[in-house]
This record gives sequence, C-alpha cells and structure tokens, in this order.
Amino acid sequence: MNVWYVHPYAGGPGVGRYWRPYYFSKFWNEAGHRTIVISAGYHHLLEPDEKRSGSAVVDGAEYVYVPTIRYLGNGLGRMLSMLIFAFALVPFALLQAAKRGRPDAIIYSSPHPFAAVSCWFASKILGAKFIFEVRDIWPLSLIELGGLRPSNPLVRITGWIEKFAYARADKVISLLPCAEPHMLEKGLESGKFLWVPNGVDARDIQTQASVNDSALVEYLKRLRDEGVFVVVYAGAHGEPNALEGLVRSARLLAQHNANIKIILVGKGERKEHLKAIASQDGSGLVEFYDQQPKEVIMAALKLASAGYISLKSEPIFRFGVSPNKLWDYMLVGLPVIFACRAGNDPIGDYACGVSADPNSPQDIASAILALLPLSKEEREQMGQRGHDAVVEHYTYNKLAQKVLQGLDCGVGK
Repeated sequence: MNVWYVHPYAGGPGVGRYWRPYYFSKFWNEAGHRTIVISAGYHHLLEPDEKRSGSAVVDGAEYVYVPTIRYLGNGLGRMLSMLIFAFALVPFALLQAAKRGRPDAIIYSSPHPFAAVSCWFASKILGAKFIFEVRDIWPLSLIELGGLRPSNPLVRITGWIEKFAYARADKVISLLPCAEPHMLEKGLESGKFLWVPNGVDARDIQTQASVNDSALVEYLKRLRDEGVFVVVYAGAHGEPNALEGLVRSARLLAQHNANIKIILVGKGERKEHLKAIASQDGSGLVEFYDQQPKEVIMAALKLASAGYISLKSEPIFRFGVSPNKLWDYMLVGLPVIFACRAGNDPIGDYACGVSADPNSPQDIASAILALLPLSKEEREQMGQRGHDAVVEHYTYNKLAQKVLQGLDCGVGK
C-alpha cells in the first residue's frame, strides 16, 4: 500500500521535535508498505534550525519537502508559510505521483488546518482516500486558547475548513479520545471516527552507551545512589506547560525536610521566569538543564523516582490530551504525577501515579509527598502498571497497525 502522511511540522531523528510522522512511516515501511512523509521545507520545530529541500531517508522513514519560506516567531511570516504550504501542496503532490506512483491514501495531520482542502483535492485527482488527522480542535483552540471572537475572520475560515474536512474525509483520526461528539456535531458521519493517540517506540527504552558521557545522567546516578527522591520534568517550558506550580511547590516541600530534588529539562519562553522563581524561594530543591537528546532523556528517566507532567487548565482539554512525555514516563516504569485537568485520565485508568491540580503548589507538593513514603517495591509496581499499559496500547508499532486497520487496509503488503 502507498500511504502519504502530510504533516507541515514533521520531525524525527535529526529532523525535528515532533516524531509521530517518523514512527508511522518507519513502521509502515517495515510492514511492507510504501510511505513518504510530506512536510514543509522550513518550520519552527526543525532541529537543527535550517531549511530542508528535496528528499531524505531517516532510519527507514522517507521525507520529501515542500518549498516554503523561513520565518521567525508566531506572526505574519509563519501565517504566510502555512498558506504557501497549502497552495503549493497540490502541484507538489502531482509531481510526487508522477515520480512514485499514485497513493492509496493521503493523511493530512493538522497542526494547522489550512492544507486540509489541498489534500482532499489531491486525493480526488489521484483517486486516493482522504484521511484527516486532528491534533488540535480548530477553530475552538483559537477561541478558547487564543481569545479570538467567533466573528473573527480566521475563526470563520478555519471553522469552514473544519466542517469541510469532516464532511469529506473517508476517516477522521483524532489524538483526542473525547472529541467524537464535537466532530459529529460539525458534520462527521458516524463510524468514521478513529482514536489514535501519541505513543512510544518500545526500543527507545534501550540506553545507548554514549549517554554515559551525559552530565545529567551522571548527576542522576549520584542522586539515586544517595537515596534522593528525584522528580523529573522533561519537555517544553512554555505557558501551556504550567510549570510554575511545580517550581513553587519546592518551598513547601522544603518545610518537610524531605530528601527531594526537582529536575526540569528542556527549553521555552518561560524558563528564565521559572529560574527566577526557584532562585527567590531559596529552597535549593529545583534545578534546570538544557534540552537533551532523546536517548539521554530516556536514560535519565530510568534513574528518576517519578515523572511530572502538567498542562494549563483550559476548557479545550475536555476533549482529552495525549502528551508524548506521559508515554515516555510510563514506558520506563516511572510513577507519574499527572497535573492536568482533562477529559481523559490515563494515570487513573492504569493506577500508575497520582493526580494533582496544576495551579496549586500545595496540591502538587502533596502529590509528591504521597509518593515519597512508598517503598521501592510499591513504586516499582505502580510504574510497572504504566509500563504494561504502554506496551499493550501505546507503542507506535501497534498504533501504526491500528491506523491501517481503521482504513480497512490491513497490515500486510
């Protein structure tokens, strides 16, 4: 089967931060299918931050790049890049079909929705199924997160695209488990909804020898040997991540004279603010590390006592969440502190951690203190339940099969 996975911000090893397209393409190819990832020649999640062109094969996943412009920030340049990608996509798809043969299915994954119509149009010309994958609910995200009015032209345009895609898609894949009622209300036919969350590659748990040179890994080894209870957060340090509560909880934890360290790893626009909070409280419990390669993160997580994840409380999360770092924590067998208010609760479902209010330092401190007195065996059992759930339900190998089965395509050649 020939599958095109179109994702404007696709990532992968040496490509960028969002790895879902890489995993799907790799596992589909390993199953005997022919797949390509179609992405923008430039976007803000590329690592390293440089334009791409032509095609490239990364560990079994093939990428082809639509020429777009370079931009900075979240202004007009980024919007122009989105529109260029959308308008260039149809002729680009026809060129790829001439080179590679027509696709059986075109999946459009929507960090932004503007190329959905282009993918539908290309699918009609090429006689392929059109699959719409929803990461964020547009235009509700603009209204509930961005504060735009329903009368705003951008809201109206993206609302029209949303209804257009739901009405014409052969299948709608959602990362959000509770989104089906909303989609049905907006025109999706019953039976076309398919929940496929983010996940993990089970092989990511294998530590490479090179991580032994990591200062973070060596430090966590020393803390473990000293019996320190280490809470690790690994991810973006932005406003949506709501990390202020975790950092402010350190002052409360220090009052208990607990042998605890809170380690935050990553980058983002709120990082300097978080550092300032930690410096002012004087507890000394919070430490920061720069963003690390994935293999270092996985090795570091295996040395921690608990993983922390939080999201700013927003009404939009009533549709559910599917954060990558959550599955990473569960894969390595970490008990998880889940500071999210969402329509789903994987931690409660699998009894693999504790929940907390992301806006309450007191509640976060209480969650950490609830894990602290547990025996090593009790924490290991909690982590093992999370690990088992991930291996059973959330590996990209199985999720890739689920997508093709949902398209009535099977998983063989």
